Order: sequence, then structure tokens, then C-alpha cells
Amino acid sequence: MWSSLSRCAPKIISRRTIRSFSKEIAPINQAAASQSVAPKGSTFSQRLGAFMAGVALTATFGYVTLRRDIFEAAEGVESNIQSLHNDIILSGQTLSAKVAELEARIAELEGK
Repeated sequence: MWSSLSRCAPKIISRRTIRSFSKEIAPINQAAASQSVAPKGSTFSQRLGAFMAGVALTATFGYVTLRRDIFEAAEGVESNIQSLHNDIILSGQTLSAKVAELEARIAELEGK
């Protein structure tokens, strides 16, 4: 069955049928071309405006994100410095207590 169709196919579609088909379609294509007056798509200024709006939106979002990250980093540094300050004060108090204890022991040993 398929072999008989493949032998007929070159005879069915010939140059003559393509020419006659293109002559039938040519007036339809010309009529459709004359009806479309306005070009489709956007102009350069519309595309430039959309691009600039995108740049502005992205820059604003980037600025807000960067600002938040900087404040979070500054708060982290401040908390680390405060923690270090508290550790130094605690170490100083501990050392002062140990020095006072040692001085008391030395005074006790010297007094004997």
C-alpha cells in the first residue's frame, strides 16, 4: 500500500500544481499585506524606557539589599566588640581578685 503511494507522490506534487497553487494564493497575500498599516512591535523609545525602568528597579532593590547587609554586618561587629569588652572586664576582675588573694597570702606568710 505505502509503496504505491510513494510512487504516486512525485506525480501528484509537480511544478505545475505548485505554480497554480501559488497563483491562487498570491492575491490573498497581497490583500492581507495592504490591510496591515501599523507596524507591529514596540518603538526604540518604548524599549529604551522599559530598559531604564528595569535598571532603576534593579538598582533600587540592590541598594536596599546592600544597605541592609551593611547594617547587619555593623551590628554583628558591634556585638562582637561588646562581647570582647565584657570578657576583658571579667578577666580584669578575676585577675584583681587573684592578686588580692595572693597579697593576702603573702602578708599572712610574712606576718608569721
